[in-house]
Amino acid sequence: MNQKTVNLGDEFDAKLWKALRSSLSDLGAKNCYENWGVGGSQELVTLVVELEGARIHIESETYMGLTVCGPAPLVDKVQKLVAKKMA
Repeated sequence: MNQKTVNLGDEFDAKLWKALRSSLSDLGAKNCYENWGVGGSQELVTLVVELEGARIHIESETYMGLTVCGPAPLVDKVQKLVAKKMA
């Protein structure tokens, strides 16, 4: 299955984070891994969730934004639901 990465927006956007977490919950995603760290001026949050038997990787990095990576159909599904919740 083709992998896809999308940037949902700014990493500091609290409304976007809420929409993403709500979307993942609505889709039945299960949390597999979560990590937070700081290196110098960079903050990095990494989440891995399982959705429909596949792994979705979510990263939030200073100046890089909030990204979602995984199988293209699942990333598209997450992205569409987040966009709907942000509207």
